[in-house]
Amino acid sequence: MKRRRQAIRAAVAVGALALLAAASHARVIDGVVALVNDEPVTFSEVREAVSEGMGIPMGDGDGFLREERDSRAVMRWIEALVESVLVRQELAKQGHAVSEADIDRAVESVMKANGMTEAQFREVLAKEGLTPRAYRRRMRLQMERGAIVRAMKFKDVTVTEQEVRDYFRENGERFLVGAQVRGETIFLPFAPADPQAPGGDPGATARLAAQQAVEELREGRTMQEAYEAARKTLPAAQLVDSDFVTIEDLLPEVQREVRRLRSGETSPPFFTESGVYIIRVVARRGGRPGDFAPVKETLAEELADRRSEKAYADILLELKKSATIDVRL
Repeated sequence: MKRRRQAIRAAVAVGALALLAAASHARVIDGVVALVNDEPVTFSEVREAVSEGMGIPMGDGDGFLREERDSRAVMRWIEALVESVLVRQELAKQGHAVSEADIDRAVESVMKANGMTEAQFREVLAKEGLTPRAYRRRMRLQMERGAIVRAMKFKDVTVTEQEVRDYFRENGERFLVGAQVRGETIFLPFAPADPQAPGGDPGATARLAAQQAVEELREGRTMQEAYEAARKTLPAAQLVDSDFVTIEDLLPEVQREVRRLRSGETSPPFFTESGVYIIRVVARRGGRPGDFAPVKETLAEELADRRSEKAYADILLELKKSATIDVRL
Protein backbone atom coordinates (compact mmCIF):
# COMPACT_ATOMS: atom_id res chain seq x y z
CA MET A 1 0.00 0.00 0.00
CA LYS A 2 2.88 2.34 0.80
CA ARG A 3 4.28 1.98 -2.72
CA ARG A 4 0.85 2.55 -4.17
CA ARG A 5 0.52 5.78 -2.21
CA GLN A 6 3.89 6.96 -3.46
CA ALA A 7 2.93 6.12 -7.05
CA ILE A 8 -0.30 8.06 -6.83
CA ARG A 9 1.44 11.11 -5.42
CA ALA A 10 3.81 10.95 -8.73
CA ALA A 11 1.49 12.13 -9.79
CA VAL A 12 -11.91 33.02 -1.59
CA ALA A 13 -17.15 33.73 0.32
CA VAL A 14 -18.33 36.95 -1.36
CA GLY A 15 -21.45 38.31 -2.93
CA ALA A 16 -24.86 36.83 -3.62
CA LEU A 17 -25.37 34.06 -6.14
CA ALA A 18 -25.84 35.16 -9.71
CA LEU A 19 -26.37 33.19 -12.87
CA LEU A 20 -24.44 33.73 -16.07
CA ALA A 21 -25.96 31.99 -19.03
CA ALA A 22 -25.26 31.71 -22.74
CA ALA A 23 -27.01 29.81 -25.50
CA SER A 24 -24.90 26.68 -25.00
CA HIS A 25 -23.43 27.26 -21.53
CA ALA A 26 -24.75 28.12 -18.08
CA ARG A 27 -22.69 28.62 -14.96
CA VAL A 28 -23.47 29.65 -11.41
CA ILE A 29 -21.23 32.50 -10.30
CA ASP A 30 -20.82 33.10 -6.54
CA GLY A 31 -18.45 36.04 -6.73
CA VAL A 32 -15.96 36.68 -9.53
CA VAL A 33 -12.38 37.15 -8.36
CA ALA A 34 -10.85 37.33 -11.84
CA LEU A 35 -11.72 37.49 -15.53
CA VAL A 36 -9.39 35.72 -17.95
CA ASN A 37 -10.19 36.74 -21.52
CA ASP A 38 -13.76 37.26 -20.23
CA GLU A 39 -13.88 33.80 -18.60
CA PRO A 40 -14.64 34.11 -14.88
CA VAL A 41 -12.68 32.61 -11.99
CA THR A 42 -14.96 32.41 -8.96
CA PHE A 43 -14.49 32.51 -5.22
CA SER A 44 -15.79 28.95 -4.89
CA GLU A 45 -13.16 27.75 -7.38
CA VAL A 46 -10.44 29.38 -5.29
CA ARG A 47 -11.87 27.83 -2.12
CA GLU A 48 -12.03 24.44 -3.80
CA ALA A 49 -8.46 24.76 -5.05
CA VAL A 50 -7.28 25.62 -1.53
CA SER A 51 -9.07 22.69 0.08
CA GLU A 52 -7.82 20.27 -2.56
CA GLY A 53 -4.30 21.66 -2.65
CA MET A 54 -3.95 21.54 1.13
CA GLY A 55 -5.88 18.32 1.59
CA ILE A 56 -8.39 19.86 3.99
CA PRO A 57 -12.22 19.95 4.07
CA MET A 58 -13.97 22.65 2.05
CA GLY A 59 -15.12 24.47 5.18
CA ASP A 60 -11.56 24.66 6.48
CA GLY A 61 -10.41 25.99 3.11
CA ASP A 62 -13.03 28.70 3.42
CA GLY A 63 -11.85 29.48 6.95
CA PHE A 64 -8.22 29.55 5.84
CA LEU A 65 -8.98 32.16 3.19
CA ARG A 66 -11.13 34.27 5.50
CA GLU A 67 -8.46 34.33 8.19
CA GLU A 68 -5.45 34.79 5.90
CA ARG A 69 -4.05 38.29 6.43
CA ASP A 70 -1.38 38.12 3.73
CA SER A 71 -3.01 39.07 0.42
CA ARG A 72 -0.01 37.66 -1.44
CA ALA A 73 -0.82 34.18 -0.17
CA VAL A 74 -4.39 34.48 -1.46
CA MET A 75 -3.15 35.91 -4.76
CA ARG A 76 -0.97 32.86 -5.36
CA TRP A 77 -4.05 30.64 -5.34
CA ILE A 78 -5.88 32.98 -7.70
CA GLU A 79 -2.87 33.27 -10.02
CA ALA A 80 -2.61 29.48 -10.24
CA LEU A 81 -6.24 29.29 -11.38
CA VAL A 82 -5.75 32.15 -13.84
CA GLU A 83 -2.79 30.32 -15.33
CA SER A 84 -4.73 27.07 -15.65
CA VAL A 85 -7.49 28.92 -17.53
CA LEU A 86 -4.93 30.47 -19.89
CA VAL A 87 -3.39 27.07 -20.62
CA ARG A 88 -6.77 25.42 -21.18
CA GLN A 89 -7.85 28.22 -23.52
CA GLU A 90 -4.63 27.97 -25.56
CA LEU A 91 -4.86 24.18 -25.82
CA ALA A 92 -8.43 24.47 -27.08
CA LYS A 93 -7.31 27.06 -29.62
CA GLN A 94 -4.56 24.75 -30.88
CA GLY A 95 -6.80 21.68 -30.96
CA HIS A 96 -5.00 19.89 -28.14
CA ALA A 97 -7.63 20.11 -25.40
CA VAL A 98 -7.48 17.46 -22.68
CA SER A 99 -10.83 15.67 -22.54
CA GLU A 100 -12.58 13.85 -19.70
CA ALA A 101 -11.98 10.64 -21.64
CA ASP A 102 -8.24 11.38 -21.60
CA ILE A 103 -8.38 11.74 -17.84
CA ASP A 104 -10.42 8.53 -17.52
CA ARG A 105 -7.71 6.64 -19.37
CA ALA A 106 -4.95 8.20 -17.27
CA VAL A 107 -6.67 7.28 -14.00
CA GLU A 108 -7.36 3.75 -15.22
CA SER A 109 -3.70 3.45 -16.17
CA VAL A 110 -2.61 4.44 -12.66
CA MET A 111 -4.93 1.89 -11.07
CA LYS A 112 -3.82 -0.85 -13.47
CA ALA A 113 -0.12 -0.10 -12.99
CA ASN A 114 -0.58 -0.45 -9.23
CA GLY A 115 -2.94 -3.42 -9.34
CA MET A 116 -5.74 -1.58 -7.58
CA THR A 117 -9.48 -1.86 -7.69
CA GLU A 118 -11.51 1.35 -7.66
CA ALA A 119 -12.28 0.80 -3.97
CA GLN A 120 -8.58 0.41 -3.14
CA PHE A 121 -7.80 3.49 -5.22
CA ARG A 122 -10.35 5.55 -3.30
CA GLU A 123 -8.92 4.30 -0.01
CA VAL A 124 -5.42 5.42 -0.93
CA LEU A 125 -6.69 8.81 -2.07
CA ALA A 126 -8.55 9.27 1.21
CA LYS A 127 -5.33 8.68 3.15
CA GLU A 128 -3.78 11.48 1.12
CA GLY A 129 -6.71 13.79 1.89
CA LEU A 130 -7.93 13.61 -1.72
CA THR A 131 -11.31 12.90 -3.24
CA PRO A 132 -11.51 11.22 -6.67
CA ARG A 133 -12.64 14.57 -8.06
CA ALA A 134 -9.63 16.35 -6.58
CA TYR A 135 -7.31 13.70 -7.97
CA ARG A 136 -8.83 14.06 -11.43
CA ARG A 137 -8.35 17.82 -11.20
CA ARG A 138 -4.67 17.34 -10.37
CA MET A 139 -4.35 14.85 -13.21
CA ARG A 140 -5.92 17.35 -15.61
CA LEU A 141 -3.52 20.10 -14.56
CA GLN A 142 -0.53 17.80 -15.06
CA MET A 143 -1.77 16.60 -18.44
CA GLU A 144 -2.56 20.12 -19.65
CA ARG A 145 0.84 21.33 -18.52
CA GLY A 146 2.55 18.53 -20.43
CA ALA A 147 0.39 19.11 -23.49
CA ILE A 148 1.11 22.84 -23.70
CA VAL A 149 4.86 22.30 -23.32
CA ARG A 150 4.88 19.64 -26.05
CA ALA A 151 2.82 21.88 -28.32
CA MET A 152 4.90 25.03 -27.87
CA LYS A 153 8.36 24.16 -26.50
CA PHE A 154 9.04 20.52 -27.36
CA LYS A 155 12.57 21.11 -28.64
CA ASP A 156 13.46 23.06 -25.50
CA VAL A 157 12.82 20.11 -23.18
CA THR A 158 14.46 17.33 -25.21
CA VAL A 159 17.65 16.01 -23.59
CA THR A 160 20.58 14.04 -24.99
CA GLU A 161 22.63 11.42 -23.16
CA GLN A 162 25.64 13.74 -23.14
CA GLU A 163 23.56 16.43 -21.46
CA VAL A 164 22.44 13.90 -18.85
CA ARG A 165 26.09 12.92 -18.21
CA ASP A 166 27.01 16.58 -17.80
CA TYR A 167 24.10 17.02 -15.42
CA PHE A 168 25.31 14.02 -13.41
CA ARG A 169 28.76 15.59 -13.03
CA GLU A 170 27.28 18.94 -12.03
CA ASN A 171 25.23 17.21 -9.32
CA GLY A 172 27.89 14.74 -8.26
CA GLU A 173 27.53 15.52 -4.55
CA ARG A 174 24.00 14.15 -4.59
CA PHE A 175 25.18 10.70 -5.64
CA LEU A 176 28.16 10.16 -3.37
CA VAL A 177 28.11 6.69 -1.84
CA GLY A 178 28.56 6.56 1.93
CA ALA A 179 28.37 10.34 2.27
CA GLN A 180 27.06 12.05 5.38
CA VAL A 181 24.54 14.85 5.39
CA ARG A 182 23.63 17.54 7.90
CA GLY A 183 20.18 18.97 7.69
CA GLU A 184 17.25 20.79 9.23
CA THR A 185 13.94 18.95 9.34
CA ILE A 186 10.42 20.08 10.08
CA PHE A 187 8.28 17.08 11.04
CA LEU A 188 4.50 17.42 11.24
CA PRO A 189 3.06 14.24 12.75
CA PHE A 190 -0.32 12.79 11.95
CA ALA A 191 -2.59 12.37 14.96
CA PRO A 192 -4.90 9.37 14.33
CA ALA A 193 -6.62 9.69 17.68
CA ASP A 194 -7.21 13.45 17.44
CA PRO A 195 -10.99 14.05 17.69
CA GLN A 196 -10.42 17.67 16.62
CA ALA A 197 -9.02 16.67 13.24
CA PRO A 198 -10.88 18.67 10.51
CA GLY A 199 -13.50 16.52 8.85
CA GLY A 200 -12.31 13.53 10.88
CA ASP A 201 -9.15 13.37 8.77
CA PRO A 202 -6.12 12.88 11.07
CA GLY A 203 -3.76 14.20 8.39
CA ALA A 204 -5.63 17.43 7.65
CA THR A 205 -4.05 19.49 10.42
CA ALA A 206 -0.54 18.39 9.42
CA ARG A 207 -1.20 19.29 5.78
CA LEU A 208 -2.51 22.71 6.78
CA ALA A 209 0.55 23.30 8.96
CA ALA A 210 2.79 22.20 6.08
CA GLN A 211 1.18 24.76 3.77
CA GLN A 212 1.79 27.49 6.32
CA ALA A 213 5.44 26.46 6.64
CA VAL A 214 5.79 26.49 2.86
CA GLU A 215 4.38 30.02 2.68
CA GLU A 216 7.05 31.17 5.15
CA LEU A 217 9.84 29.49 3.20
CA ARG A 218 8.54 30.94 -0.05
CA GLU A 219 8.89 34.39 1.47
CA GLY A 220 12.57 33.69 2.19
CA ARG A 221 12.21 32.99 5.90
CA THR A 222 14.26 30.45 7.84
CA MET A 223 13.31 26.88 8.77
CA GLN A 224 12.97 28.11 12.37
CA GLU A 225 10.45 30.75 11.30
CA ALA A 226 8.61 28.23 9.13
CA TYR A 227 8.47 25.84 12.08
CA GLU A 228 7.08 28.55 14.36
CA ALA A 229 4.32 29.27 11.83
CA ALA A 230 3.44 25.58 11.51
CA ARG A 231 3.43 25.07 15.30
CA LYS A 232 0.61 27.60 15.69
CA THR A 233 -1.62 25.16 13.83
CA LEU A 234 0.04 21.93 14.97
CA PRO A 235 1.60 22.26 18.45
CA ALA A 236 3.14 18.78 18.04
CA ALA A 237 5.32 20.04 15.17
CA GLN A 238 9.02 19.34 15.56
CA LEU A 239 12.16 21.05 14.27
CA VAL A 240 15.29 18.90 14.23
CA ASP A 241 18.73 20.36 13.48
CA SER A 242 20.74 17.18 13.07
CA ASP A 243 24.45 16.56 13.10
CA PHE A 244 26.05 14.70 10.18
CA VAL A 245 24.45 11.31 9.55
CA THR A 246 25.10 8.71 6.84
CA ILE A 247 22.46 9.07 4.13
CA GLU A 248 21.86 5.32 3.94
CA ASP A 249 20.82 5.36 7.62
CA LEU A 250 17.90 7.71 6.96
CA LEU A 251 14.30 6.63 6.33
CA PRO A 252 13.85 5.53 2.68
CA GLU A 253 11.50 8.45 1.99
CA VAL A 254 14.00 10.89 3.49
CA GLN A 255 16.90 9.35 1.55
CA ARG A 256 15.00 9.85 -1.69
CA GLU A 257 14.39 13.54 -1.01
CA VAL A 258 17.96 14.17 0.21
CA ARG A 259 19.34 12.72 -3.03
CA ARG A 260 17.20 15.17 -5.01
CA LEU A 261 18.62 18.20 -3.21
CA ARG A 262 21.85 20.08 -3.56
CA SER A 263 23.42 21.54 -0.44
CA GLY A 264 21.42 24.60 0.60
CA GLU A 265 18.18 23.44 -1.08
CA THR A 266 14.89 22.66 0.68
CA SER A 267 12.43 19.93 -0.23
CA PRO A 268 8.72 20.43 -0.80
CA PRO A 269 6.53 18.77 1.84
CA PHE A 270 6.50 14.98 1.46
CA PHE A 271 4.47 12.32 3.19
CA THR A 272 5.36 9.20 5.16
CA GLU A 273 3.13 6.88 7.14
CA SER A 274 3.70 8.94 10.27
CA GLY A 275 3.47 12.51 9.00
CA VAL A 276 4.75 15.28 6.75
CA TYR A 277 8.42 16.22 6.38
CA ILE A 278 10.17 19.29 5.02
CA ILE A 279 13.95 18.93 4.78
CA ARG A 280 16.76 21.38 4.12
CA VAL A 281 20.20 19.98 3.25
CA VAL A 282 22.71 22.18 5.08
CA ALA A 283 25.94 20.39 4.09
CA ARG A 284 27.46 17.10 2.94
CA ARG A 285 30.80 15.49 3.64
CA GLY A 286 32.74 12.37 2.73
CA GLY A 287 31.64 9.61 0.39
CA ARG A 288 32.94 8.28 -2.90
CA PRO A 289 31.65 9.03 -6.42
CA GLY A 290 28.61 7.04 -7.47
CA ASP A 291 27.98 5.33 -10.80
CA PHE A 292 26.15 7.01 -13.64
CA ALA A 293 24.34 3.94 -15.03
CA PRO A 294 21.93 3.30 -12.11
CA VAL A 295 20.69 6.90 -12.09
CA LYS A 296 20.83 7.66 -15.82
CA GLU A 297 17.12 7.19 -16.51
CA THR A 298 16.02 9.04 -13.37
CA LEU A 299 18.35 11.95 -14.14
CA ALA A 300 17.13 12.16 -17.72
CA GLU A 301 13.58 12.55 -16.42
CA GLU A 302 14.69 15.06 -13.81
CA LEU A 303 16.57 17.19 -16.34
CA ALA A 304 13.62 17.08 -18.72
CA ASP A 305 11.34 18.09 -15.84
CA ARG A 306 13.57 21.05 -14.94
CA ARG A 307 13.57 22.20 -18.55
CA SER A 308 9.84 21.66 -18.69
CA GLU A 309 9.37 23.92 -15.66
CA LYS A 310 11.31 26.70 -17.37
CA ALA A 311 9.49 26.16 -20.65
CA TYR A 312 6.14 26.24 -18.86
CA ALA A 313 7.07 29.49 -17.09
CA ASP A 314 8.07 31.02 -20.43
CA ILE A 315 4.79 29.89 -22.00
CA LEU A 316 2.79 31.47 -19.20
CA LEU A 317 4.62 34.76 -19.69
CA GLU A 318 3.78 34.67 -23.38
CA LEU A 319 0.13 33.85 -22.75
CA LYS A 320 -0.23 36.58 -20.11
CA LYS A 321 1.22 39.21 -22.45
CA SER A 322 -1.48 38.58 -25.01
CA ALA A 323 -4.34 37.99 -22.55
CA THR A 324 -6.83 40.29 -20.88
CA ILE A 325 -6.71 39.53 -17.16
CA ASP A 326 -8.73 41.43 -14.59
CA VAL A 327 -8.17 40.36 -10.96
CA ARG A 328 -10.81 41.66 -8.56
CA LEU A 329 -9.88 41.62 -4.89
